[in-house]
Amino acid sequence: MKKYIAKRAATMFGVLLITLLITIMLVGSNMDTILKQGVVFQVRSEITENPAIVESFSSVQEFEAFIENQTEQRIKNLGLDEPWYSPQRIGLTMYKIILLDFGHATFLTSDLGSSDVKDIIFEKLPRTILLFTTATILISIVGIFVGALSASKIGSTIDRITSSFAIISSSFPVWWIGMLMIFLFAFTYQIFPARATPDIPASSP
Repeated sequence: MKKYIAKRAATMFGVLLITLLITIMLVGSNMDTILKQGVVFQVRSEITENPAIVESFSSVQEFEAFIENQTEQRIKNLGLDEPWYSPQRIGLTMYKIILLDFGHATFLTSDLGSSDVKDIIFEKLPRTILLFTTATILISIVGIFVGALSASKIGSTIDRITSSFAIISSSFPVWWIGMLMIFLFAFTYQIFPARATPDIPASSP
């Protein structure tokens, strides 16, 4: 039994590593570009938000050269000067993901002001679980009822309608349907909030 569990655990871990490797290979180039652009944005924001530093430059060229130098230094410190496909970066990325070290977000922060991606995820996780659980319960209840009704009337109008709806709805990506629902019920009819569970003004969904 122990050997079986150990074998299954090793297999699952191997599959996880292979999945991570494939994911990194697929999005590595784009992610590298995004990370470097994020560094440029951070450096420029940090400098422009400090009037003392901005006023110390005598020309725009000197200012841009300073930003470029700081950006290159930051990129080097983060290890982004190495190609994304280098063994060092791929190995480090996989290691960080396994440890749930997702780095820091460039634009988003948690409600407490943390830019750590892990903090942002864990902060939103309870709401995600609540939303997923509620949706699953509602879908299960409605699905069982409608399915039983359709099964009891094979070939009827209700059977054809539900079967057609099931085929059509399963053909659309869930995230796309979700975006449409948010646009419809939050921005068009302003029934539900679009950004959070607490009540917010209807004029700012």
